[in-house]
Amino acid sequence: MDKSFEIFDLHRIFIGDAPIAFLLEIIFRTFIMYGYAVFLLRLLGKRGMGQFSVLELAIIISFGSAVGDPMIMGDMPILHGMTAITAVTVFQISLEYMINKSKKVEVIMEGAPSLIVEDGIIKCENLVKDNMSKEDLLRGLRGKDVEHLGQIHKAFLETSGQVSVMFHPPKNIKPGLSVIPEHEIPPAAILKKHTHVKETGIYCCMNCGNTTPLKKKEEVPACELCGEEKWLNVKF
Repeated sequence: MDKSFEIFDLHRIFIGDAPIAFLLEIIFRTFIMYGYAVFLLRLLGKRGMGQFSVLELAIIISFGSAVGDPMIMGDMPILHGMTAITAVTVFQISLEYMINKSKKVEVIMEGAPSLIVEDGIIKCENLVKDNMSKEDLLRGLRGKDVEHLGQIHKAFLETSGQVSVMFHPPKNIKPGLSVIPEHEIPPAAILKKHTHVKETGIYCCMNCGNTTPLKKKEEVPACELCGEEKWLNVKF
């Protein structure tokens, strides 16, 4: 540290040596970095959001940086940090106002819920779009007390990254893929393409949950919906 550095120099602490007009540059820099943070968070997909929306995560990240630097960096005036925090707050309030006024802006900034299960079938293309693995989905469904996909009418991946489930009424529940982790399934219980069925029953695709009846000694096909070649008896 420079020997001329003076402890508790109030001018350095609060204002610094930069001209006051530099505050406008701070606002501009903050706008660019805040916008870039929102862009990257949208790029990560809903799965990376946890329980926060894109804007909530963006303001947490921005506040953390803007508040932290003036706390420990002796050459960072408090006024600069306060300007950045104020700018982030204004951006946040403005975006929330626009989101409340326009559905299109809301979709652009935060995305929209994605349908990931419909009538017991996993929408694999939507999982890929939202950067979500099948195991992530099954983990979320287990947290909603789902035992198998046949119970589900519709399931959505919300903009917060959480899975919400709409259940079939009991009388409409049908056979479906178990949500048990695959490593808990004995390898002998998994049927692969071109092998022969050992007992007549309803079998489900282990990738998308598509179900089909198969007879004893019938050759196991590829899934007609997703092309997957592994099947499991729904009784498992």
